[in-house]
Amino acid sequence: MGFAQEGFSALSRFIPNGSYARDVVFSGTEISIQHSQGVPFRIYTLDAPKRLIVEFNAVTFAGLEEAVFTRSQSITGVRAGALKSGWSRMVFDLARPMLVGSAGVTVAPETAQAELIIRLTKTDHDRFAATAKKTAAQQTVVTTPRDASNADQFVIVLDPGHGGIDPGAVVGAAHEGDLMLSLAREIRDILRKSDGVQVHLTRDEDVFVSLEDRVSTAHALSADLFVSLHADIVTDGQAFGTTVYTLSETASDEATAKLALRHDRGEILFGVDLRGADDEVSGILIDLARLETTPRSKELADAVVDAVLMEFGRVNSRPIRHANFSVLKAPDIPSILVEAGFMSSKQDLEKLKSPEWRTRFSRALVAGILDWYLSDAALAPLRRQ
Repeated sequence: MGFAQEGFSALSRFIPNGSYARDVVFSGTEISIQHSQGVPFRIYTLDAPKRLIVEFNAVTFAGLEEAVFTRSQSITGVRAGALKSGWSRMVFDLARPMLVGSAGVTVAPETAQAELIIRLTKTDHDRFAATAKKTAAQQTVVTTPRDASNADQFVIVLDPGHGGIDPGAVVGAAHEGDLMLSLAREIRDILRKSDGVQVHLTRDEDVFVSLEDRVSTAHALSADLFVSLHADIVTDGQAFGTTVYTLSETASDEATAKLALRHDRGEILFGVDLRGADDEVSGILIDLARLETTPRSKELADAVVDAVLMEFGRVNSRPIRHANFSVLKAPDIPSILVEAGFMSSKQDLEKLKSPEWRTRFSRALVAGILDWYLSDAALAPLRRQ
């Protein structure tokens, strides 16, 4: 994690006291996993044999005993361990076919202790097998954590790049602006299914929106997160696969610098009213804001890349890069620019035009965003200190 404080670790600890699995008459089984702080998680099922998989980034499981969970007649065994990716995994062996009906985390505001509640519902063998055939990202149940003392919405602004008189990259009949609008709408529709999430688009039709207005929209909506979507072309060499960019005054490579020039066809204001403040004061205020948002943006980029890699098994060979993109310059909003793929790559272009691929990509991006939000929410009380 990008934030550290004495006595705090990015690893969460499993807490046996209060954890349980119990059968609920006529409906199914409820599982409670208590852990010392909220962290990103994902849940899916596997068949032959039937298993429920719960993965965290990350939880240590010292003190885990099977008896905590095997009092339920639906669960015959439990084990846990660390994965090479840095995540950790719990495996619940199921005595009968069951599906995840709901899952959600609450974080206690006083202690930051988290509780993941999973409710399993009974199903038949065929439906269980059909669900288990889906990829983990397609099955994954992730909900935003609700702080018991704070019912505020998590506000996300999605920015479909280009549009109107600025179509972006053009390859044959395919326009970057059109493809990104379709992708943004699908991501929005999936995110709206999550409790406590508000999603807005900087444009919802084929119109031109200035770079300044894109970030101003995020500020006007008091956004917690800004994600700009693109699918550009490269004129030198070859590039393919998903790449995620965070703000830096210095581009991470020459190709990225050229992309920044393509994206930024005009200057942009920071979106903060600093009129009346001298240059020194303005600079200090901006720098202070970025002390917090810069590491959060980097953690968001990591989470998105991890989710896309989990879904597709590959991303760009250098998936996280840095550039001075204007749409990332709001100092008080964690922001990333996602190149979903490169239209100069024939393979990427076919994927970008595929509704099936866009659905899979949208689900992966949503999983990454919500994974990040869960982790970020757990750190919020420490940042306030």
